[in-house]
Amino acid sequence: MKIRGANLGNWLALEKWMGASPLSTAESEDDRGLIDEFDPEQLAAALEHHRATHITEFDFVWMAQSGIDLVRIPVPYYLFGTEHHSACVEHLDHAFEWAERWGIKVLVDLHTVPLSQNAFDNGGYMGLCAWAQDPARIEGTIGLLERIARRYAGNPALWGIEALNEPANQFMLDMNLANYGKDYPDRVARSQVIPREVLLDFYERVYDRVRPIVGPEVALVFHDQFELDTWDDLLPADRYENVVIDTHQYLVFQEHGFESFDASEYLARVAELADRVARAARHHQVLVGEWCLGNHSPLTKQMDDDELRSFYRTLADAQLDAWDQGIGGCCWSYRVDDPEHADWDLRTCVAKGWLDVRHGLPQDGAGGDDLLASLASLLQ
Repeated sequence: MKIRGANLGNWLALEKWMGASPLSTAESEDDRGLIDEFDPEQLAAALEHHRATHITEFDFVWMAQSGIDLVRIPVPYYLFGTEHHSACVEHLDHAFEWAERWGIKVLVDLHTVPLSQNAFDNGGYMGLCAWAQDPARIEGTIGLLERIARRYAGNPALWGIEALNEPANQFMLDMNLANYGKDYPDRVARSQVIPREVLLDFYERVYDRVRPIVGPEVALVFHDQFELDTWDDLLPADRYENVVIDTHQYLVFQEHGFESFDASEYLARVAELADRVARAARHHQVLVGEWCLGNHSPLTKQMDDDELRSFYRTLADAQLDAWDQGIGGCCWSYRVDDPEHADWDLRTCVAKGWLDVRHGLPQDGAGGDDLLASLASLLQ
């Protein structure tokens, strides 16, 4: 069975562009800036309200009804709280409860680390990549992953633990520093790429220390550092059991060389991505941990509703088929509140008929009626 997953972005780990969070209305551009901008008690209260309302059990019912069987939940390094950050682990506990109740599995994704692994806004420190420069920070991150593993080991909803989201390679770091570092020259000066040997050593140590805690049935997930084609001989299956390589493939960032921006150009690019996933899948389980329908095609502005539905559905079906060359994929993101990014919002894509989550899967006759009946009883 192939995975049909959704990311719960902007819930426990914030991203300003996605809207509807304390960060989206702040002057700060990244998660770290919130600490300087707000009084600690004020910030803690705002974050608690966001965490308690942004994702609820009703969202898990909706996802289950729509065919989602896995949630990838980005969590920050301060999951258990720090001197400057309030803890959010109780909300992750709730997610596990809801996931088990509604038949969904959970992939816990460590999305941020101290001083950032990528200089992205999603790493919490725009324009900074300094996490790997201190072995103590790396060791602390492994300890955090062990703590997460001990908390959820044996939980029937736990599908996997992802060691680190999107550690940047040199190309991505240079681009991020140029895009996000303009206002942070001191951060840029401190930034260095994470060498592959350092990242691989981190992954191997995570495996050796987390695998005994969670057992072989739980997937340990490692991001490809934006270089899917370079992992064939690394983390070999005869030594590393139930390892999954996570790759992020966004059409919106694959439009180089496009001329017409029509469906045929996108489909040709998806076919190339499908070949890459299939090739990598000869050596590892491959999960497309992030993808979406977002694009820059000017043609969408000229389409009526039926044409737009056909265009997006064509791109969605092709991508789902492509990710099924591996073990499936997780849409980014379940909830994106900025209407300018409607094609990133899973709820909108499903509601408008742009995306059928169950495309390509055997139809077992299970529909949403039983779930809706269960939800009705829950509300009584």
